[in-house]
Amino acid sequence: MTLQAEILTVNEENQTETQKSDDLLADHILNNLSVDQKEAAARASSYRHLVSTTDDRNNASTEIRDKYAKDMINRYLTVEQKLNKTHTPEDWAINAESKLKRTLEFFVENDVDAIRLCFRNGSDSELNAQLRDGLLKRFANGASIVRGYSKEGHALFQNFPRTETSWDEEFFIKGNIYCMEKALACTERRTNGAKDKVIVMYDYSGYTMKNSPPIALVRKLLFTLKDHFPERLEHVFVVDAPFIFRAFWAIVQHFIDPITKELVCFVSGEEAKRQILGSIIDINEASTWMFEGARRECDVDSDIFLKHTPFDVAYGEED
Repeated sequence: MTLQAEILTVNEENQTETQKSDDLLADHILNNLSVDQKEAAARASSYRHLVSTTDDRNNASTEIRDKYAKDMINRYLTVEQKLNKTHTPEDWAINAESKLKRTLEFFVENDVDAIRLCFRNGSDSELNAQLRDGLLKRFANGASIVRGYSKEGHALFQNFPRTETSWDEEFFIKGNIYCMEKALACTERRTNGAKDKVIVMYDYSGYTMKNSPPIALVRKLLFTLKDHFPERLEHVFVVDAPFIFRAFWAIVQHFIDPITKELVCFVSGEEAKRQILGSIIDINEASTWMFEGARRECDVDSDIFLKHTPFDVAYGEED
């Protein structure tokens, strides 16, 4: 029986059609993966699983591994269903599986697990030392931070473009991967796995054109996030962007996929910030630049952020 026929059979039996069909698709893809690919998908999907299996390869059960791997599979299936509504379930499964496997290769080729673990105690390899050095240099200017949570527990990945006037290509990408993965790990711990997305925020106050990264570099970053971090964004807020930002946005928006573009929200002025950001982020979790009355200070010590804050804990969370 073909995958399409199996799905039609499920639907005809009047079981919760969408959920049953999605589970069938995810199981189909999972069964096509090798044991190593299942483990790699689970580690890519969950920092909790990555750490537990790094400390003890035999620590996690097959059931737990497959649960995390299916979470990742379902994110790729969701994207296919959103972007290709007229395609068949078989097409969704084929495309999702292909893209998932490319991401597993990307994680290996770009040392993503090492990026996530490089500041952890015992991470003393030459590669980890190089990553630590590159990330410390990347964030020495306080350009990005993971600080605070939404009311629903999504970690806040905050960016300050005004701090940057030069960019190292390798660590511009790896730095964004580090913060994205850290924010995901924080969300996972904060919500005990109930949520799996983050909120990305850009404070464009003080921005000038000299703070715009090369377009080719931005394009590479956006394609990296689109291809390898699907269904990981809850919101993207562009805050207090000046008029001159429009020229930059007019170019880069063409590199943003339709799903992400729908999540981008421009917010300017105190009233809008209070209404929009304040409805999502509690004053005790919001940084002072977000809206009036927010209580978290904006100062950033990159050494504390990188070297002395656990990867799945937001900056200042233990204060």
